[in-house]
Amino acid sequence: MIHVMIMAGGKGTRFWPLSRHYKPKQFLSILGDRSLLETTLSRVDGLASDQHNWILGSALHQDNLNRICADIDDLSILLEPCGRNTAACIAWGAFEALKQDPDAICVVLSADAWVDSSAGFRETLQLAIDVVKQKDSLVTIGIPPTRPHTGYGYISVDTSADGILPVQSFTEKPNLEEAASYLAQGSYYWNAGMFVWRAQHILDCIQRHLPHHYDCIKSFTNQDIRDPKQLLSYYEALEPISIDYGVLEHETANMVLIPARFAWDDIGNWSSLASYLPQDESQNASNHDMVAVNSHRNMVFSESNKKIVLGHVDDLIVVDTEDALLILPKEHDQSIKQIYDNLESEYQ
Repeated sequence: MIHVMIMAGGKGTRFWPLSRHYKPKQFLSILGDRSLLETTLSRVDGLASDQHNWILGSALHQDNLNRICADIDDLSILLEPCGRNTAACIAWGAFEALKQDPDAICVVLSADAWVDSSAGFRETLQLAIDVVKQKDSLVTIGIPPTRPHTGYGYISVDTSADGILPVQSFTEKPNLEEAASYLAQGSYYWNAGMFVWRAQHILDCIQRHLPHHYDCIKSFTNQDIRDPKQLLSYYEALEPISIDYGVLEHETANMVLIPARFAWDDIGNWSSLASYLPQDESQNASNHDMVAVNSHRNMVFSESNKKIVLGHVDDLIVVDTEDALLILPKEHDQSIKQIYDNLESEYQ
């Protein structure tokens, strides 16, 4: 059986003030009428004839998840009591899948990315599933880079292979010079955090490299504990660590990359969202009725009915919500997380 694991526990702090701790980015309708999570669920619907979907979420968002998932069949929700990065939730999902199916294949995705082609997305994932069935490899979906992006991790591959590329190494977010070099070499792909593997295979890897994670999560899944309050003591004993850093960087000999047959964007901040909003002739992007006078390349997002007027300003981010207003130069959009961390809790 195919078990689709959608990671939906992120804080989305870089989309403050629209994103808040009780309703972060994955629950926002920033690209249309549906939330990013709803769009992701729609995208994976019917991926396989024998499919079960899992939401790997946070107890903080239980009400939002219950509302979105109420009418979806063959779906289970796992609620973490606190965030411990991706290794913990992926391990938990794999253990739960194995309880249902000893041959479970997991498709691991994030809840909040943009994809241009659902058909290309499904085609790529189906190829990855076929590879796992035939070779029992760890498979990642790589995004062909289109620019020297410094906000993504990179994966280097052996390009002498055809179609299914052996992974050589994982690289953390580079500086601009390094990213330009990766782009020029042609053997690097953006790491989109999309994986396909057998549940037992990834758990064997986690046992090798993160034995405490393995033992701890195996313990509470064997006891059928899912109540976040009862899970808190287990989770507090876990080191926050990503599956990439904790496991996959040590397993490249068993890993292959399949290039995505679709365009992808994690829409990680307000500046990146601008590309998907209506724009005027001066490249001012907005979801709202706006007047811009001698102003260029600004990004405006508003929840209100107020008339927004920009005059003689360039390259700003302006986000207007019911209780907060953000104005920030685009070049400092990475500082929003720092701004968020310094706010009073009522505004987070």
